[in-house]
Order: sequence, then structure tokens, then C-alpha cells
Amino acid sequence: MGSSDKIFGATAVSAAVTIFTYFSFWTFIVPFLDEDSSLQKFFLPYQYAIYLPAAVLVAALSLVTAFFVKTTSKSKDSQKAK
Repeated sequence: MGSSDKIFGATAVSAAVTIFTYFSFWTFIVPFLDEDSSLQKFFLPYQYAIYLPAAVLVAALSLVTAFFVKTTSKSKDSQKAK
């Protein structure tokens, strides 16, 4: 069981580092490159650097709120049953 936890942790950390590096390069370096640079084809337009993290934040907050509401309602239902 511990081995799968280590694999999952290593995968999660690797994904986080990769996403952080990509996003940092996209927001700090790509805007200063020429528009005809060959690196530009690996990145979305710069405006998405704001839109995508905002959408992920809204989705994550929605999921956390839904989980909280579901957990709270289950707790209240179990207290009413007693």
C-alpha cells in the first residue's frame, strides 16, 4: 500500500512542477518573444494565461463548496435521525 502512495505522490509532484514551469515560462518569457518565434506554437494566446487559471479556480471552489454542502447535509440528517 505504501508503494502506491509514493508513486501517486511522485506523480502529483511531477505534474505540479511541470505545470508550474510551463505556466511560468508562458507568462514571463513568451510575451517578450517575437510573434514569428518557433516557441510560440507551443503556447496558447497570452489572454488564456488569465482565463484558464480563473476557470480552474472557479471549478475547484465549486467542488469544495459542493462537498461541504453534501457533508453538512448528511451530518444534519444523521442528527435528526437520533
